[in-house]
Amino acid sequence: MAYRVRSARAAGRISTLHLTAGLPIALSTVMTVAWAALPPVPVPPANPITEPKRVLGKALFFDEQMSMSNTVSCATCHVSGRAGADPRLARNPGNDGVLNTPDDKIASPGVIHSTASNDYVRDAIFGLAPQVTGRAANSPIDAAYAPELFWDGRASGQFVDPENGQVAIVNGGALESQCVNPPVSAAEMGHDSVVWSEITAKLGRIQPLDLATNIPPDVASALAGRPGYPELFRRAFGDPQITARRIAFALATYERTLIADQTPWDRTQAGQSGGLTPNQLQGQQIFQAN
Repeated sequence: MAYRVRSARAAGRISTLHLTAGLPIALSTVMTVAWAALPPVPVPPANPITEPKRVLGKALFFDEQMSMSNTVSCATCHVSGRAGADPRLARNPGNDGVLNTPDDKIASPGVIHSTASNDYVRDAIFGLAPQVTGRAANSPIDAAYAPELFWDGRASGQFVDPENGQVAIVNGGALESQCVNPPVSAAEMGHDSVVWSEITAKLGRIQPLDLATNIPPDVASALAGRPGYPELFRRAFGDPQITARRIAFALATYERTLIADQTPWDRTQAGQSGGLTPNQLQGQQIFQAN
């Protein structure tokens, strides 16, 4: 399903994204909308959108160094060319801990199981292969409109700073709440007993996107002169301090610009080529009839 929305470029953002036909926008809350322009993206007052913060969030989103193994970024599981979903799905054993039984889940791979010292350890289920998490990654595209995130809605609109326990956003911070989970998950991006101080310290000493190729122009411009993450945080927040709250604020700011506005459905509505296939049009008619 796709929603026709106002252009992200017209809204002053850098780029637009293309939603792949046939892949759902996975939100924890089902939204009923008219086939017309969506309202402006909701932005919590505590975390206004700024260009330096958006660019920082984009760099963090695509940086594999956000994981303790340097192998997984947010974009590893949220692939733009697959509507923000994960094409690498694998098998998780489910509650019984045994693979290839009826309660197995088809979900997103993460990192190889590692000890608190970040050394690989042979996992009882996955061995030295990447662990498979308990769920498939949701798409961040259009997720800015969701009051809750994750499949079970546990990322609520109230964002609590994971380092000091303070409420940083009273309402409307589901994206921020979601962002702080994967980096400290031993299955998704971390290791056993990983803590935020390890993550922030690491960001303070690495070169942003040092493992990346094909860096887009907006991020490449921000990285001209090879600034470190402290400098990017200074530009976004006024000083170079790196914290979990600021990481979440930057990532959420970038994700609030991921709005589908050039989908096959849009092209069909505009009478352009490259729109819905005949089977998809038939499916749309059945969907609307029911």
